[in-house]
Amino acid sequence: MNSINAGGSVPDTIANADVFPRAARALIAALARHPATRLLVVGGAGSLEVRPGVQLVDTEDFARTLREVLGAPAEYERVVRAHREALDLYRVSNRNWTYLSPSGGLVRAGVRTGRFRVGGDRLLVREDGIGDITADDLAVAILDEIEIPRHVQRRFTVGY
Repeated sequence: MNSINAGGSVPDTIANADVFPRAARALIAALARHPATRLLVVGGAGSLEVRPGVQLVDTEDFARTLREVLGAPAEYERVVRAHREALDLYRVSNRNWTYLSPSGGLVRAGVRTGRFRVGGDRLLVREDGIGDITADDLAVAILDEIEIPRHVQRRFTVGY
């Protein structure tokens, strides 16, 4: 499993966003030497589609979404695009990978319910339009995928 943070703060993460595609290239190369190894990447949600062919990061009001939902500055879009670049690198590789995008990118504290939805490339949102999942349920989704691989060479998302 791979979960990389590019910095200890939002400004650091923005400044070091290129670490995501660089890490993807290194991991893909490592997988070439160890083809039996499976990689599970926990990445970003910005490349999830909000409607067919339109990714969240490419929507007109994405900067507002960053600010209002995630509390991040507009410059954080650089991080989101770097995550998308990393996902694109995995997709063109023929390696044993899975990419998990927590829906909406909002992982919050809360209890484990075990009642979350699983999707593909489409953003999952609740009735109020928010895409989220608790850290506990995200952990369940990760363990479920490790135990029974259902998304090999694909991205999937989880949310309420």
